[in-house]
Amino acid sequence: MATVTLDDTNRESNHSRLKLWMHVGVWILVFIIHTLIFSRLYSISLGLVRGVFNVAPMALLFYVNLGLVNSYFENKRYGRFLVLSGLLLILLTAFRVRVNLLFPEVTPGMLPSSDLIAWQFGAVTTNIGVWMLSVLYQVIRNRDDNELRNLAIISRQQEAQLQALRAQINPHFLFNTLNNIYSLAVIRSEKTADMVLKLSNLLRYVTYEEVGRSVALQREVDHIRQYVDLFQLRSETPLDINFEVQGSFEGIKVEPMILIPIVENCFKHCNFDTNSGAYVRIQLIVKGNDISFYTQNTKNDADRQKDEVGGVGLENIRRRLELLYPGRYELVISNTDTTFEVKLSLSYHE
Repeated sequence: MATVTLDDTNRESNHSRLKLWMHVGVWILVFIIHTLIFSRLYSISLGLVRGVFNVAPMALLFYVNLGLVNSYFENKRYGRFLVLSGLLLILLTAFRVRVNLLFPEVTPGMLPSSDLIAWQFGAVTTNIGVWMLSVLYQVIRNRDDNELRNLAIISRQQEAQLQALRAQINPHFLFNTLNNIYSLAVIRSEKTADMVLKLSNLLRYVTYEEVGRSVALQREVDHIRQYVDLFQLRSETPLDINFEVQGSFEGIKVEPMILIPIVENCFKHCNFDTNSGAYVRIQLIVKGNDISFYTQNTKNDADRQKDEVGGVGLENIRRRLELLYPGRYELVISNTDTTFEVKLSLSYHE
């Protein structure tokens, strides 16, 4: 289940405050410009008054029209929007035109009739401009909000899916390991305590690493080593298991539990019990931003090894890779009569 964190709430609150102050700043700038223009014709005090009576109707037009866009335009009620929004535009424009007539020139004849007409025309055109800007602003804002909302929904769906996939992996891993410990306990092996300790470390990693939070690749490697050690402990004789690591892991992170299902698949199907020459090969190579993970295991001729672990393994991996590394991974599976190979390539970007 996706949750809203305190950081998310604070981030949204900060964004809202920033947007508020941006609006306030724009209207203060518009007011200052109008006041400076009118102060050239009148005193500063009259310039301030006229600035208020011109900017206030524009701001009112802008924000009331935003509400009309949301209520009618975005709901495809275009006729009612045009009527109400048009009336709003006409009323506030008429108010500004009337205000212009209330401010006679300081010196008679200072503004010829042609200039007065220009002032009135300016009031009309600026109001129309503000009206058009408010429509455009709100439509674009709504489109952006809808896109962000859809992305958030997709993200929550992917997170829920990843959690479900992780939940499928972890119980199977636990069951396999408990079976190993049970086998040792039956024969009262001295390895049992060591195996329980290693299992505890593994479960701590599985339990506390969250979906969506990457971990250092070195931790994933240590997790694989713990798993290999657990498998070795269940055998009375040394097994032919080789885990080779090449390259520098510094700064490289991966999704937790992204590699272990492939390793589990090897040990599940490897024919250690029936083939003295059985083996498991695991290789991890890091070159720059590329991660290559390779596994190979022997198997019985009659055992048709599937690309699965408990019904979810490698198919599960494919789905997780598609969610976490879209377009940045390659998973190749080779199944012969006697061996099974998996090659996973990841392109890492921090």
